[in-house]
Amino acid sequence: MENSLPQKLRLGIENLKNEGLNLFAIMDIQRLPDQAVTLLTKFNLPVSDQTRIILIGNGGRALWESIPPSQWLRADPVDQHSSAAACRFAQQVLTPDNYQIAYPGETPVALQQFGTVAGWHTPSPLGIGINPQWGLWYAYRVAVITNDTLPEILQPAPPSPCEACSEKPCLSVCPAGALSATSTISMDICASYRLAPESSCADRCRARMSCPVATEQRYTLDQIQYHYRLSLETLRHYFG
Repeated sequence: MENSLPQKLRLGIENLKNEGLNLFAIMDIQRLPDQAVTLLTKFNLPVSDQTRIILIGNGGRALWESIPPSQWLRADPVDQHSSAAACRFAQQVLTPDNYQIAYPGETPVALQQFGTVAGWHTPSPLGIGINPQWGLWYAYRVAVITNDTLPEILQPAPPSPCEACSEKPCLSVCPAGALSATSTISMDICASYRLAPESSCADRCRARMSCPVATEQRYTLDQIQYHYRLSLETLRHYFG
C-alpha cells in the first residue's frame, strides 16, 4: 500500500521507521467513538468531519535501539525522541498551523480506541491490546490531529491471539491475582500489589512477560524496567 501513497507521505513514514517508529496509521475522525472525539475537541485545532488522526507507535526493540546514548541523559528520552521525530514528520508532510500534537501531552486522548480503529490490536486480559506480530510488545508514542486531506492508512482487525491460547499463562503467573479470563484486569489489585514493599512486579509485569505470543519481539529487560519504573511513579501519584 505504501507504494501508492504520495511521495512526501511515503518518505515521511520511512523516516519514522528509521527512528524506530515502525507503526503508523491515519484514520478519519468519523470512525472514532463519540467519547474519543469529545476529548479531541479540547485541543485548539478546529475539529470537523474532515479531521484526520495520525497515530505513530513502535513495535519490538527498534525504538529503544534508535535512541542515541547522549539522549538518555535527558528527562523522558523516549517521549522526547518520539515527539521530535513526529515533529520532523509533520514539518515534512503537513501544512503549517494545520496540525497539533495531541499525545504526548497534558490532555488525555483515547489511545486504545485509536489503536482499535487502526487495526493494531485486540483485547487481552492485561487491559492492553495484543497483536499477532508484536504480541504485547508495542506502544503508542505520538498522536497528531490534522485537518489536512490525507489518505486513510488502516489495517484489518487482526485475529485474537488470546482466543487461540489454551494455556493462558498470564492468568496463573500474575502474583496479584488481578487477571481473569472473563473480565479485564483489576487495576486496584494490580496497583496495590505493585506498590507493596519489595513487590516482584515493581519494575516488570510477570504476567506480560509470560505471554507466549511473539516472544522474539519482547523488550530487553532494561527496556521493560525503564517503562515499568515510570508507570510505578504514576501509580504512586494516583494511588498514594
